Amino acid sequence: MTVTGSAEKIRKEIWVLLFGAAAIKAANFMTIPFIAVFLVKNSQLNSLQVGMIVALSPLASLLGGFFGGQLSDIIGRKAMLFSSLFMLSLIFFGFYLAAGQADISVRLMLFSLLNACCGLFSSLFHPVSAALMGDLSPAGLKGKIYQLRYFSINVGAALGPVIGGWLGANASRTNFLHTSYFYLCYALILTAVFIRQSRTESTVAVKRSSFKESCRVLAGDRRLQYLILSGLLFNLCYSQLESTISQVLVSQFADGVKYFSYMLTANGLTVIVFHAPVYAIGRKIGLNMSLLAGSVIFALGMMLMTLQTWSVFFLFAAIFLISIGEAFVFPVATELIERLAPDSLRGSYFGASTFRNLGLAIGPVAGGYVLTHYGPVPLFVFISMTAIASAVVALYGEQLAASTTIQQSV
Repeated sequence: MTVTGSAEKIRKEIWVLLFGAAAIKAANFMTIPFIAVFLVKNSQLNSLQVGMIVALSPLASLLGGFFGGQLSDIIGRKAMLFSSLFMLSLIFFGFYLAAGQADISVRLMLFSLLNACCGLFSSLFHPVSAALMGDLSPAGLKGKIYQLRYFSINVGAALGPVIGGWLGANASRTNFLHTSYFYLCYALILTAVFIRQSRTESTVAVKRSSFKESCRVLAGDRRLQYLILSGLLFNLCYSQLESTISQVLVSQFADGVKYFSYMLTANGLTVIVFHAPVYAIGRKIGLNMSLLAGSVIFALGMMLMTLQTWSVFFLFAAIFLISIGEAFVFPVATELIERLAPDSLRGSYFGASTFRNLGLAIGPVAGGYVLTHYGPVPLFVFISMTAIASAVVALYGEQLAASTTIQQSV
């Protein structure tokens, strides 16, 4: 694909995609975290039943991300983006209608179906959006663009609940309607931008691969497999922020809920404020060392959590280190996958990388088991060791692939 203008200039289409990453995250955080609250307030379901409905979204996202990424390599990125955005607008409008159903059993059935569809189509958008950014980016700016994408997502996550609160609609059905409008407006903006771009710029078509060929290549790429396993392990660790750590704070502090909300705010603000220096350091030390450094810093933060009962200072010092660690790891992991992907299979690679999100599902269960049977200190030690193991797995995969390449060339 040809690039107009300066090779070192970020294209306007990428800025629109970056804005969309923030806007969609904000829209989701206006609504998705409150689905469980809505169900508790408006149904007679117990916590387990509500949890099962909420879990349908991440489970569907694993399937959608993999097949959606491959499908984008076959039918094209833009078609997948536009269709997923319009479908998400319809899904949230469906939530709005379902929330008004008088029959509780019909309401719950619709919520279950719509939540699964939400996870499915959301997972179609994100890997395809990341792949399209790779298509449109000059090689020298790919790292910066993926760092900006991660920054945009964090801005959206920070603003979403605030916007929902400002609208006065948290845990009410009108928030679903606002989110539906949000998706529809962005879909129309993105469509207009890319229609104009296709009229004013000639492009070179990228050879598209068949589904069978995509599966064959993905199954044979050892580095990709190790990167996915590494990301799964790190996501297992990261999931503790919203699962076991909240339980620890509530049990150890009288104002545990307040500290937990402050902790999440500090996490988001740290990533936003320090993303630029983290990026600059990462460029100097290289991607592999950034991954290792981030994992070690994250692990140190988790180890510092063991001292939080001494003083709240240690809690926020720990969150600072954890946030810096994730700011190193997440954008670098995305860039490493992008570098592996052939042009014709970029969507498939990003789609396959969504299997890293399995760690977000396993993490609360694994962390909850350790916390229940062994207590907070062993939990934080376990998470620290797992974070370092995630980097070791990625580096081992890189070394294994490099040695295989050398042997084949001899």
